[in-house]
Amino acid sequence: MNRILIKCPNTGKLVYTGFAMDLDTFEASPVEEMDPIECPACHKTHRWKKEDVILERETPTKPKPNP
Repeated sequence: MNRILIKCPNTGKLVYTGFAMDLDTFEASPVEEMDPIECPACHKTHRWKKEDVILERETPTKPKPNP
């Protein structure tokens, strides 16, 4: 799955939107404007559109070994 990120317009930092999906599903999605998110980088609310998205591949996490 690809994490859906946007760039904070105030700080330039990449912010995770809370959504993840594969590329084909994202491209086929008819939604152009998404619900606004509260930005953890600047603590303001940002509206974002499909065209603002940066897809980031999630790296699988390794299970922690038992002590």
